[in-house]
Amino acid sequence: MKKYTCIVVDDESLARQLLAVHLAKIPNLELVASCADAVEARFVLQQHQPDILFLDIQMPDLTGFELLKMLTKRPATILTTAFSEYALEGFELDVLDYLLKPIEFERFFKAVSKAVDWIDRGQTLVAQTLVPPTLAPVEANQKADYFFVKSDYKIVKVIFADILYIEALQKYVRIHTPTERIVTLISMSQLDKMLETDQFYRIHRSFIINLEKIEHIEGHQVRIGKANLPVSKGQWEAFLEKIRKKGLGW
Repeated sequence: MKKYTCIVVDDESLARQLLAVHLAKIPNLELVASCADAVEARFVLQQHQPDILFLDIQMPDLTGFELLKMLTKRPATILTTAFSEYALEGFELDVLDYLLKPIEFERFFKAVSKAVDWIDRGQTLVAQTLVPPTLAPVEANQKADYFFVKSDYKIVKVIFADILYIEALQKYVRIHTPTERIVTLISMSQLDKMLETDQFYRIHRSFIINLEKIEHIEGHQVRIGKANLPVSKGQWEAFLEKIRKKGLGW
């Protein structure tokens, strides 16, 4: 049986003990070190180079994120924290999963399985935020009606016609479709260029909408699905003109 070495880094002794108990239940995982802070972990990681790193974020002297940024070669990293607001920053550092304390075994096992699968597939920690549509099989001189983005450590196909709207999240965007919300590391300006068709319009610095999905317009807002999205004052007249020219309105 192939073994996967693990290191736990957490300043709470009870948290380290719980992770050790969880790890002991999985026969192909081996806990090689348990560190009480990130400073100690920095040296331990140089010695052991584990397959999987369980890493707390808020620790004295050096945070988990600061430790990750120091590593030139990162293990498959699973964050363990009591604070959910760090999820997006972890995504930027290619963290594989995010476990909220107290960590139940079922959720822990799911995260470990993802890490083992990631290791076995020989993934690298090079961020691939966008795969151009030209990589997809498209007939000559035919424009692709979809693109690919990296989300949750998968390459996800996004079909233009499925997009309801796109929402800006600082360095990320959230692509809303009828069935899912896809978060990916890409700028709104990049997407704006990719979506240069009559089908989409940027109504606000934080929103790009699919014009064909509008249910109604009222009070400088558009209704799409369950969301009421604002149209900026500077875009209002141009937005209405866009609808008229597209033949969707009066």
